[in-house]
Amino acid sequence: MVPVWLLLMFVACGLLTLVLSWVAKLLFPKFRSGEFKPGPHRSDLPASGREIKTIELPLVGGPAITLAIIATGIGAGLFFKLSSEQWTLLLIGLGATFGFMVVGFIDDWCKVHANEGISERAKFAGVLFVSMAAALFYYLLTQHGREPYSPYLDILRPIFDLPFTWLIFLMLMTGLIGSVTSISVDFSDGLDGLAGGLVFSAALAFAIIITSLLNPKHPAGIVLEILALLCAGSVLGYLPLNWPSSWAARRGSARRRAKIIMGDSGALGLGGILAMVAILSRNEILLLMIGGVFVLEGLSALISAKVMTRFFRKNLQVLRFTSQREFVPHTEFPLPFLATPLHHHFDLLGWDRRRLVYGAWALGACFASLGVLSVFAPETWERYLGRGLVIILAWFIWSSGSYTRRYFVGKHPAERTRRRRLALYYGYPFRLMGMRLYHLVEIIEANEDVIETPAEELALWQRMNIYDARAMLGLYCYRAGYYPAALAQWTRIPEKNRMLRPDIAHLLEELDARLALEKQETQPIRRDQILRQEPVIMGNLAPADLPNPHEPVRSEETIDRRVR
Repeated sequence: MVPVWLLLMFVACGLLTLVLSWVAKLLFPKFRSGEFKPGPHRSDLPASGREIKTIELPLVGGPAITLAIIATGIGAGLFFKLSSEQWTLLLIGLGATFGFMVVGFIDDWCKVHANEGISERAKFAGVLFVSMAAALFYYLLTQHGREPYSPYLDILRPIFDLPFTWLIFLMLMTGLIGSVTSISVDFSDGLDGLAGGLVFSAALAFAIIITSLLNPKHPAGIVLEILALLCAGSVLGYLPLNWPSSWAARRGSARRRAKIIMGDSGALGLGGILAMVAILSRNEILLLMIGGVFVLEGLSALISAKVMTRFFRKNLQVLRFTSQREFVPHTEFPLPFLATPLHHHFDLLGWDRRRLVYGAWALGACFASLGVLSVFAPETWERYLGRGLVIILAWFIWSSGSYTRRYFVGKHPAERTRRRRLALYYGYPFRLMGMRLYHLVEIIEANEDVIETPAEELALWQRMNIYDARAMLGLYCYRAGYYPAALAQWTRIPEKNRMLRPDIAHLLEELDARLALEKQETQPIRRDQILRQEPVIMGNLAPADLPNPHEPVRSEETIDRRVR
């Protein structure tokens, strides 16, 4: 009957989370972030007063999730009549979850009332303290926590014979894993429903693995099963109020289905309880496999934004710009992704947000399934095969960054026709066994007749960054006489990147004169008048909704109605 009661506990936690989330939304509708973040992944793009009002949502999901986990966990402990050591283990897990949530809630509170969250160092220090405190209580209050285990015991056996060596090692290991896991979940909480769905698959995978510990020989198994199912059930109750949609502040007319967001309090709390389940069940290495998406999200932010960008800023000299004194934006550097964390990379490519989240959920489910199979596979070679597949899948997702970051200008269709129009692609200009290694972004008005020199012909099908491709497409539209289309291409290039290409500035001046002549105005029409639109609504701008040069230029951006 234990599995049945565990299932009922899982359902009860989900329903309680749903109720508490809805009540919190009604009681605290104005607990919304006032923080303005242009986005660390697009730090070279200033807002310049053109931000638009986004639909801010209440940051109440995290406290609701945590309260539901704690309440249901205590109720489950009373129902299953846990022993004193089991209660201690349960309270350590629940207490750590509450501690992680408090760190995130302080960050959310500062965003709401001070328009800026706590610093990254303060956040990391907070989650590190909570993780190490949990490890200390685990060591002092339980017999299970004082016993070293493999593979650490096999490698460091002589060291563990010294007093307090295992305690120090356990605190350092727990602090590192707890901090990195919670912050990685926080990184992945960038789109509606993204982090919630990933946490659900990871927690459910741990719940399946821990079922092997549900026997009298492992009294801690029932506690770990409760914690894993509470994590999965709470997320399942939260997701209906944070369901993904195609909504974006600057594009499309899709309706946003999410009603609340979990905020840092929910992301850090869920990441913390995942880390606690992995460590207390001694499966922290398996967490790298099951949480593969979190690993990719965290590594992308760390390597690209925190390591490579800073290193390139101090040490990299881009030879093509050495004769200029303009500041070189980090988007000109050979980074692995357009944006970090990883989901922003695909968002900038113009992927539909709902499909992007669904794809991430499927990827998280694949990592979780491979992690479960690597544990329960009967043969050794099958377990190693599962681990190898995890590495291959992670490498494929990581390498997709460099694959999709480079663009090229080519002809459409690729096959010979009478007159082919020019088009923008990303990927590689190849077909492998009939499979396309490129993706069509947009087709411009100009055709191949505007190509005048052999050098320009050779420049086709050559991989380049998006700004060079937009500059080239704008030139071809300009030659063909499609001036609004040329303007749409060039103005997609951010100002700092445009300054590195001074020829565009001269062409824009000529474009001003030509547009003025076309309209037969007595006074020249300035480009800022052409770009003038409706009055701007001031407010907060979501990071991924800044003007995006990687998206196709829409038809309404190339017509002449903007010239007044």
